[in-house]
Amino acid sequence: MARRTTKKKGSGGGFVLTLILVLLAIAVAGGIYYAASRGGEKDVLDKGLTGGVATVDLREESKAAQRAVDDILLSKDNWQLKDNGREDQHERMKETGGEVAWNKRQLAIGVPPSTGLEGAASWLGEKIAGAKMVVVNQREATYNGWDSVRMEIAIVAKAGDGKMNFVTDTVYFYHNLNLTKEDKDIKEEKEKKKEDKKPVQKYHGKLAVIIDDCGYDLAPVRKLVNLNAPFSYAILPYKDFSSDALHVIKSGGQTAMLHLPMEPMDRSAMSEGKNTVLTDMTAEQVQNLTRKAVDSLPGIEGVNNHQGSKATSNEATMKAVLKVLKEKKLFFVDSSTYSKSIGDQTARSMGIPTARNNIFLDNSSDEDDIIAKIWQAVEMADRNGSAIAICHARPNTADAWSKVIGEVQASGIQLVPVGNLLK
Repeated sequence: MARRTTKKKGSGGGFVLTLILVLLAIAVAGGIYYAASRGGEKDVLDKGLTGGVATVDLREESKAAQRAVDDILLSKDNWQLKDNGREDQHERMKETGGEVAWNKRQLAIGVPPSTGLEGAASWLGEKIAGAKMVVVNQREATYNGWDSVRMEIAIVAKAGDGKMNFVTDTVYFYHNLNLTKEDKDIKEEKEKKKEDKKPVQKYHGKLAVIIDDCGYDLAPVRKLVNLNAPFSYAILPYKDFSSDALHVIKSGGQTAMLHLPMEPMDRSAMSEGKNTVLTDMTAEQVQNLTRKAVDSLPGIEGVNNHQGSKATSNEATMKAVLKVLKEKKLFFVDSSTYSKSIGDQTARSMGIPTARNNIFLDNSSDEDDIIAKIWQAVEMADRNGSAIAICHARPNTADAWSKVIGEVQASGIQLVPVGNLLK
C-alpha cells in the first residue's frame, strides 16, 4: 500500500509539471502568434501582449539598412569609404515607457575633387529612396578640417498610426585629393569650388544662446568663452566653481546670469536641496533665499530658473522671486521647463525685462544630435526673426559648438546676448 501511495504522488507531480510546461508552451505560442499577427512590422509604440512595457529591437533592421547603404556606395569604384565606428542607441518612448534599440554609425566618404559634394550626397539620397530609408538632414559641414557635406540617413519605423525615423548613418562627403578618377555622372560645379565661392548667408534673424549649469565644471565654460561668441552664461550658486566661472565669463566680456534653483513638480528630483525656492515657503523666505543667491554672484545681469516646473507655474512664488529681481534691476528668462509656466508673463506684468526659452539643444549628449539641434535653433530664429536656445556647460556641448561656431556665424544668423531679445 505504501508503494502504491508513493506512485500516485509521483504521478500527480508529473501531471502538474506537464501542465506547467503546456501552459508555458501556450504562452510562448501566443506570443509568437501575436508577433506574427502584426505582419512582421515592429511598432515602436507597441505595449506588448499584456499591455506592459515593451522593448522594440530595431538593431537588425538598422544593420540591414547600413549594409544596403554600403552596397550602393561600393558601386562607385572611385570613392573611398571609411567606417568611423558604430554603437547601439536607445530611446525611451514617452507614450509607452518602453525602449527602442537600434544601431548608428558614422561614415566618411572621400570623393575625387572633380565630384560635387552636394551632388554626391544627392546621388546617395536618390539611390536609397523607396528602401524604407530617408534622408532626414543634409547640410554643409566640416570633416577633420575639410569642407564637407553631412547627411543623416534614417530607417522608417511604424509608430502606432504614424511613423518615426531612427538615424542609422551619419555620412560625411569630402574631397580626397588622392583620388583622381573622375565620376561619369557627378561633376563639381565651378561656383561650388572653395576658391570661387563666398560664404552663402542662407539665414537671417537673431539667436541668443544661454549656457546653463555653470559652476559644476570649469573646463567647458572656458572652452565656450574662448569661442568669443556672445553667449550668456547662467551660474548655479554655491558650487565649487561658481565664483571661478563668474570670473572667466566676466573676463571674457560675456553676459553672466544666476541660474536660480526652483522647485520641480517632483520634489524628490531637486538637485540643489536647501538652496531651492519652494512653493510652500513664505514670500519673505523666497525673497531672502533669492537675494542671497543673487548677492553670491556680484555683477550678474539677469536670472533664469534651474528646474522649477512647479515654482514657475505658481504665481505667488514667482511674484516673490521677481520682486527681488526688480529691486536689483535684473532681467528674467523663463527656462520653459514646463509648458504652463507663467514666469515670463508675471515678469512682464511687473515691468521686468523678460523672455522665454524656445528650444533645448543638448537633451542628448551625442555631439551629432547637439549639432543637429543647433541648426534647428538657427532655422527657428530665421523663421521667427529671433529665438532663444538653452544648452549646458558640458564637455560634449562645448565640443559641438567648437565644431560649428564658424559655420553658424557664416550662415547669416546673428548671435546676440540674451539681453538683446528681452521685452
